[in-house]
Amino acid sequence: MMKSLAASFLLFLLALTVFDAGFRVDSGQLAVVSSPLTGTRNNIGPGVHLKWPLIDRVQRVSSRVLLQPELRYSSHDGRELMQSPWVLARVTDAARYAAASTANPALPRERLATALQSGIVPALREQTFAQALADRGQTVWTKPAAVDAAASQLGLAIVDRGVSGIAMPPDSTSAKTLQSGMRAAEDEIVARARVDAQAQLKAATAQADSESTQLLATARKSAEARRAEGDVEAARIYAEVAAEDPQAAAFDRAAMAYRRAKLAGKPVSLDDPAFQALRYAH
Repeated sequence: MMKSLAASFLLFLLALTVFDAGFRVDSGQLAVVSSPLTGTRNNIGPGVHLKWPLIDRVQRVSSRVLLQPELRYSSHDGRELMQSPWVLARVTDAARYAAASTANPALPRERLATALQSGIVPALREQTFAQALADRGQTVWTKPAAVDAAASQLGLAIVDRGVSGIAMPPDSTSAKTLQSGMRAAEDEIVARARVDAQAQLKAATAQADSESTQLLATARKSAEARRAEGDVEAARIYAEVAAEDPQAAAFDRAAMAYRRAKLAGKPVSLDDPAFQALRYAH
């Protein structure tokens, strides 16, 4: 039983040793192998490599890094500004860069920011706000020696650089003042637009009322004209009928008068001369 356990342990230890005897470095990476037996092997490129199993320690870093330090300063006219320069760097010393970035990944960016602060910020402070905007951050890289030296100490070589933007820090007094002014301007524009909209609504309502009044007046005139035309036509027809049959016309007049009197609740009598034509019919 003991021999079986010992054999199993040895097999496991052998398998672990074989498994840990090699390591892989991917494309775009560099590796550092630290060994108490052979010392340090630096800048190991992509591929499969051997190491002392369970003894050597492997660290991998990107072969190219993009760092974006942040600069905060006040312009000559008192505006708080923030610039975001960037550098693209090639790792020339993987061991040095790994030692700087492993414990604190932000350390390389902070060291470049410190170099920029001491080397170029005094010149940036001489610019007014308008000049800084027009400059578009070009002044940042007029003196790159300090940044190149800081990068070299990190095991980096800068291959490209630029500035991604210039702005006011959102937590600065200048930004808050500007935002407050913008909000006030927006409120004024909204209030003015609301007043204009109300005035336009009143004007449209008044115009609609005027047009409605004109339409009603036109309709009344048209109706009255048609009614007058109808009355004239009725009178003409009645005159023609009366001329052809005077007695029938007299009877119609008497009947209409009798009906109006009844509807009005007035007392009527066939002895009344106005209803004389009805007396014969009755």
